[in-house]
Amino acid sequence: MTGAHSGRTGRLRLSFIIPLAGFLLLAGFATMALMATLRGERDMSQLPSAMVGKPAPAIMLPSLLDEGRTVSAGDFAGRAFLVNVFASWCAPCRAEAPALALLAEEIAIMGIAYKDRPGDSRRFLTDYGDPFATIGIDRDGDAGMKWGVYGVPETFLVDANGTILLRHAGPIDRRVLDEVLWPAIRKLP
Repeated sequence: MTGAHSGRTGRLRLSFIIPLAGFLLLAGFATMALMATLRGERDMSQLPSAMVGKPAPAIMLPSLLDEGRTVSAGDFAGRAFLVNVFASWCAPCRAEAPALALLAEEIAIMGIAYKDRPGDSRRFLTDYGDPFATIGIDRDGDAGMKWGVYGVPETFLVDANGTILLRHAGPIDRRVLDEVLWPAIRKLP
């Protein structure tokens, strides 16, 4: 009886250990990827965007800060601007807040609060600063889908004609400012 019992115990251990090992391996890779993203070591801007070269989506969103009003990319007609898609639950969005404040000194930024509760978005702005000229609420993610958003944060540079020139996926840090956004903004007419 001990032989049958030890065989069954061995199978039970393996049926527990193999999935656990697989889970721990995947969790390790996910943690390494998240940490690399937060440190700015992964260039997520290389994800393809079908929106570059196309007109900014003409989407009317409810305003986060001015109840009863709507906001859209059309509010910036005739001038270049950035669109930043963010959320209060997004850790990289918190990390990029200082960079957005620097950008706001040079160019207007439209914020899109992606799949977030308005109260949480307002608290986020109180805690991390509000660099936005206007902010729209995208509760269901429909606007994000029309912009071609993969996740948050994502930032788009739109020219004075309303054409999307550039998309950056991931948090904006010093490297992204110096190597991607500032050069693109300075090339604008």
